[in-house]
Amino acid sequence: MTKSDTRQLKGLAILMMLWLHLFSNEETVQQLDYWLTYVNGQPLVYSLTRIASACVPIYIFLGGYGLAATWKADSRLQGGRRALALMANFWLVFLVFVPLGCWVNPERYPGDGLTLLLNATAVSYSYNGAWWFLLPYVLTTLSAEYLIRHSMAGSKRQNAAWACGLGLLYVAVYLLTTFVPITDVWPFPGVLTLLNFLSILFLFGMGVLAVKYGWIRRLTSRLACRPQWEIACWLLLLCLLKMLAGASSLLGVPFILLFIPLLLVLRWPQWLHGTLAFLGRHSTNIWLIHYFYYYIWGNQIYALRYPIVIFLCLVVASLVCSMVLRPVFKPLRKRIRGL
Repeated sequence: MTKSDTRQLKGLAILMMLWLHLFSNEETVQQLDYWLTYVNGQPLVYSLTRIASACVPIYIFLGGYGLAATWKADSRLQGGRRALALMANFWLVFLVFVPLGCWVNPERYPGDGLTLLLNATAVSYSYNGAWWFLLPYVLTTLSAEYLIRHSMAGSKRQNAAWACGLGLLYVAVYLLTTFVPITDVWPFPGVLTLLNFLSILFLFGMGVLAVKYGWIRRLTSRLACRPQWEIACWLLLLCLLKMLAGASSLLGVPFILLFIPLLLVLRWPQWLHGTLAFLGRHSTNIWLIHYFYYYIWGNQIYALRYPIVIFLCLVVASLVCSMVLRPVFKPLRKRIRGL
């Protein structure tokens, strides 16, 4: 999987994230004008969020894959600088949109001093729910070089034991956060941050092991000899099974290990490759920005009525904001890399 492939897949993951956040509430979707329904009578718009729920596992897996490939190429990772660059990107978005929130929605922003401090450090994400992923991913980036070095040097038995341990931890965190009212038991948001960090290590580690053992390369080489119509049918069947199975994060790894190779082998129009790569370059900003539509303007976006119009408007608005911020952040990122 090339760097271009990774960027395009990140672009797809960010589109899936926007779709998930817009249409994961069935009651909201029922009030929109939609044309297609799924077999159980649910709107197709809502059913597709079960596939879109794989956006975070895909993003984490690609993060582990990309960093492992970088380390394999030159044995350097600079995880501290990458983490600092990500936080700097976050603070830039924070400094732009939180003042906007104070102006448009003063009842919510900025809150008391502690709320402002916790959100500014990403420990809390009450300003923007999509930020729950930021600090756990920063912690993963900081620990990435240690994880990658040991997995690349480890034997198959050692890596299998390591993967099983992280997998059990992943399942344990999933069960704990799903069935225990954790916000009532441990209300301090730092606890959830720690649990999320421990959870994503497994998906990140699978990306690392995919580089070492060539899982994606082997699958794509086997699929490449199959006719395109067959690949399209397998991809469609996989998506239908995901829709039936639901949005559980426990399905993340088996789904993406099949989903990504099928996508890579299937031939897409060149304009689609270019569009996804372009979105991939802006994926971090779009992720940090897009959920403000809800926290600042509430449900006004749904006044557009038609799901595809709502989705495209959010994509364009988030992308335009990213394009405005990117030239500001670019020199800052260069300075961080030069530290």
